[in-house]
Parts: sequence; C-alpha cells; structure tokens
Amino acid sequence: MDDQDRVARAVRAALRHEVGELPPAPAAAVKLLRLTNDERSDVAAISHVIETEPALTAKVLRIVNSAYYGFPRHIRSISRAVTLLGLSAVRQVALHLLFYEGLVQHGGKGKGEFDRLFFWQHSLLVAILSRAIAERLDHPDPDAVYTAGLLHDLGKVILESHGRICYSDFLVASAKSGNPTRDDEKTFFGVSHDAVGAVVCERWELPETVCRVQALHHSVISEAGLTTQQAQEVAMVSLADFIAWTQGIGSVNALASPVLPAGVLDLVPLERLDLPRLLEDADAEITEIGVFYGLAFPSAMQLRANMVLTAIGLMRSDARDQILTASQSSASLTVPHQSLDPEDFVPRTLEALQQEYGFARLLLMQIEPKRRSFLATHGLPPLAKLRPERKLELTIDTLAGDLVQCLRDRRPVLLRNAAENPENRRVLAVLGTTEAAAVPVLSNGRLLGLLWIFDPGAAGLPSLIVLSEVARVAAELGIALERSRTFAAERAKAETDPLTRLANRGALDRFLTQSFQRTVSAGRWFSVGMIDIDHFKRFNDTFGHQSGDDVLRIVADGMRGLTRPRDFLARYGGEEFLFVLLDTDARGTVSYAERIRGEIERRGRILLDRFPGHPLTVSVGVSVYDVGYADPAAMIAAADKALYQAKGQGRNRVVAAWQLDDASESAGGQV
Repeated sequence: MDDQDRVARAVRAALRHEVGELPPAPAAAVKLLRLTNDERSDVAAISHVIETEPALTAKVLRIVNSAYYGFPRHIRSISRAVTLLGLSAVRQVALHLLFYEGLVQHGGKGKGEFDRLFFWQHSLLVAILSRAIAERLDHPDPDAVYTAGLLHDLGKVILESHGRICYSDFLVASAKSGNPTRDDEKTFFGVSHDAVGAVVCERWELPETVCRVQALHHSVISEAGLTTQQAQEVAMVSLADFIAWTQGIGSVNALASPVLPAGVLDLVPLERLDLPRLLEDADAEITEIGVFYGLAFPSAMQLRANMVLTAIGLMRSDARDQILTASQSSASLTVPHQSLDPEDFVPRTLEALQQEYGFARLLLMQIEPKRRSFLATHGLPPLAKLRPERKLELTIDTLAGDLVQCLRDRRPVLLRNAAENPENRRVLAVLGTTEAAAVPVLSNGRLLGLLWIFDPGAAGLPSLIVLSEVARVAAELGIALERSRTFAAERAKAETDPLTRLANRGALDRFLTQSFQRTVSAGRWFSVGMIDIDHFKRFNDTFGHQSGDDVLRIVADGMRGLTRPRDFLARYGGEEFLFVLLDTDARGTVSYAERIRGEIERRGRILLDRFPGHPLTVSVGVSVYDVGYADPAAMIAAADKALYQAKGQGRNRVVAAWQLDDASESAGGQV
C-alpha cells in the first residue's frame, strides 16, 4: 500500500461515511470551478451555469444591483451582469454564495467551538490575499489561485460536519495540549485536515490546483516534486494563510502561533508584494464582502488587538529572546567554566569579578521569554539579601532611557539618576540604587541577559575601560550559559519518551531518587500514582498499533494539561504512566488522580465514534510517603498494588494504597 492509499484509508476511517457518500459539492459550484480551467468558457457558459440555479440567480442579481455597484439601470439577466461586471467578478460572487450556503451556513451543526462564520472569514481573506499575491507575481490565472485559497481549509469543515469526531469536540479536547494543531489532528482523527480536504476534493473532481493546495499548503513544498508554477501556487496560498493568522483571523477562533512552511519565501519574494498596499486592499475587499452577506467582520481596532494577541502567542511559543540583531562579540576566555551547571559557574564568575575589581554588588538578570522580561537569577551578595521582599524584574516592553541604548548597541552603559532622565530613575528604583552600570551578556551576538554593577552606599561608577574588560568576562559567561542550556535541552531530549513526550524511565528514576531523599530529610509530602489504560490491548488488536499509539498520546496530553510545573509525569512502560507529586497530601493526591481519571473518561466519550465499542478509560493506584517505605521502589510497589485492586473492582477508578487495609472502603471502589 503506497502513501496515497494509506492517506485515503485514514480519511475514510476519520469520517462517518465513505467519501463517496458525503453530500456532493454543490453541482453548480463544481461546474463553475471546472469552467475556471476551461479556456473556452465564455459569457454564455457562465450564465447558463448560474441560471440553472434559480435561487442563485436571484441572489447574484440582488448583489449586482446593490448600491455598491451603483449601476443606473436595473440589471435583469445574468448574461448582462457578466457583461458589465466581467466573468471573474460574477463567478467569484457565485462561488461565495454556493460554498458559503452549502458548506458553512447549512453544512450541519457543530457544538459551538468550531465557529463557521470565523472559518468563512478566514477563507475569504486567504482567497483575497492569494489572488493579490498571484497578480503581483504575474501569475497567468489569479482566479484559480483565489479559488484554491477560498477552499484551502475545506478539510476542517468536512470533519466538523461528517467526522466520527466533530472538529468542535477536537478543539475542546486539544485546547491545552501545547502541541501543533496538525499533530493533535493526527492523534484524534488519525489524519490531518489538509489530507481530508485533498481526498474529498479529488473525489469531487475539483480542479487540480485546488486539490494540490489542499494537500500541500502545510508541507515542505520542495519535496513534492512540483513544477515551478505549481510550487508557487501552493506557496502563494501558504503565505496568504500565514498572513491571515498573523492578523488574528485564523480558521478557528483561538489564539495560535502561525507557522510558515519551509521554502515559501524562496518562491514568493516579499519585495514584490508591497505588503502595506496588499493588506489595505484586502481589508477593503473583505469589508465589501461583509456588506454582501450582511456579516459583521472585525473592526480595524479589533484586528489590531488580534495582532497583539498573536504576537504574544509567538513570544510564548517560540522563546524569542533576541531583541535586536547585532554583530558577533569577540569572547575572551578570561574566566574558565569547567561546569555546565549555572548554579556552579555563575556564582564563581561573580566572585571572580568582585575579587578582581572590588565591586560592592553584582546582579545577573536573564531574559525570560515567556514573561518578556529580565529576571534576576544570581547576585552577590545573594538575591535574598539584595531584595528579599520580592523578585527583581524589568519588563522589556517598558524599558527606556540609556538601557535601551545598551541593548541596541550591545555595549556597557552607565545609568545615573539625573533629573533630566526620568527613564533611568525608574530602572534604578527597581535595583534600589541611584546609579549603576549595565553590561550585556551575549552569546554569538545573541542577548541572554544583563550584568549589573552598583553600590548604593558609594559615589562613582566603574570607568568605561573597566567595563570593557567586564564585557569580555560577560561574553564568556554568556557562552557558558548557552552551553548549559544546550546541555539541559539535550539531556531533556535523551530523557523524553519520543511517542508521548513525557519523561522516560531513566528521567523518572533520577527524579524519584532525588525527591525521595529530600522528602526523608525535610519531612515534606511526597506521593506517586500508577496509571494504566484499561483494555489497551483491545485498541491495538481492533484498530491497529497506530491507533494504539494515538491512544497513548491522548492519555499523555490529558495528564499534562492537569499537572503543575513542579509535579512530574513519566511513561513507566507500555500503557502505564506514573506521576510524582511534591508537597501534596493524601487528600490532594487522590483528588489529582480523580481529575486525571475523569479527564481521560471525558476524552474517551469524544472518541467513541472513532473507537466504537471501546471506551477509553484509565485505572489509578496511588501511595503517599510514610516512614514504612524504605525507598521509592516500595512506594511504587504500593501504588501498583492499589492499581491492581482498581482493575479488580471494575476499572475506571482510583484506589489508594492506604485503603487496601480497610475492607469496607476498598470494596466501595471509586473514590
């Protein structure tokens, strides 16, 4: 079985009916699309197609006689409308009406999360942008690219109306997964929306351009074996889709960080597009279309708000901690860093600087991308003495004055509390001093943080000559920080289960040993829970191992969405998972386990149409540390015994190890 057959089979499995049994595309719409590719099509052919649909004829005539066009005489025939407006304009209006009414307005009811109006607005904007890009690049048929853009996300509305799991339920279940949307789609449906759209469009015999864009607008175009023109058509729609998402107008009403497929900008040179004019024209056209449909599209102010939210999403997801680009700094290895642990080499570097130059106070602030701020991480004296009452933090978006110059130029700067410079006063107030020196901490030109030097009780700051020497040390410190982050990332990768993206057994053993030792010495709460997917083998045997893998990912994502940062999740082996909770008592542990059980049961109900007769549930056994446990293995054994009891009582329940001695409670089963 080749890849195309596998995709078609996955699409059939994701839908409630065979692809051939789906309600066909509106007949008139298909005819119009075919005429788009027919060089012999003329006014008579277009007019005939529209006139075969009386309701469509009436609506097209109503639109062309609207105040927008302002014709002095009433137009009574489609052929006259085509003559006056042109083939392109009338065909576009007809396609809007056919697909809007057939697939969006009357395409079946979802459960509310998939907003069909929002979807249609996105589709229109992508179509408008696609055609505008095609015109600027002298494409021979911008209308064909417009149509491909209009239908590019057709797979989502097909899944909403005809999926075994509707798209609304998918959006609810995956809202907190943190995964790329297409990855979550493959997990829940077994196939992504672009593959669904491509298979359905081929079945409906839509033009090749439409089918090709459906299949490839999220893919690496260079790997598809296309001609230059075909590749450019896909790239145009991909870029239009990306632009629409950056405007906050996506195909679903949710904050997301758009991704531009590799190679798009090689095929669509931005310098030829005149982006300001492109967006201005697109905004005007979509407003006009809103008038046609009587729809209220977002105002300019709302679009600006959407852009801000999208930018925030990008910063949170992409860890973009570069403020400005700069040339590579020349690092001098003045301070050796033998360790990859910043808790070791940062304090030693600060101590070396203090001994060498006699600085009274030193403070390292590192960029926190998610908070968009510089956050103090190390100090000399220690942070608890520098500012014990609260965190030392500078929000990047509010910085001004001389510090901005420091960040722009990647050079040390002296900040003084002068009356004519109130911006400096605000920064210095956070540090609790009246003057300070700021030295950027760089790695290969990339800004990682700031090194502050100050002494609230003394007059005068280091000379610029001294600061230039400190800058070389700061550059070496930046390289060490970058290496430590790389090492931590590689270690995390090595300790991550590739299927579920949870910690693997090695990471779990290390965390358990460390946490158990701290618990014994400090007397803190410490608990573990063993989770097992009920009847997992049946999923593999009935639906195949790929579906079994999807089930494992669904359970892992459900657990991850309920876990605090300080807690720990791992895949223990096979279909078993284990969680470790710190500072959580017995009651809180059972409550957390019950939330996991309930969340997986809820997802299982959503997935029943995909896995008929096989409800997805889990059983959980938990244990909490007491002096009777000699090591973590003993706690896991107790949780495993409780898990065995949960399965024996009927599955889909939580049992605690301390309940096993109480026959009346254990007989009751579910907590």
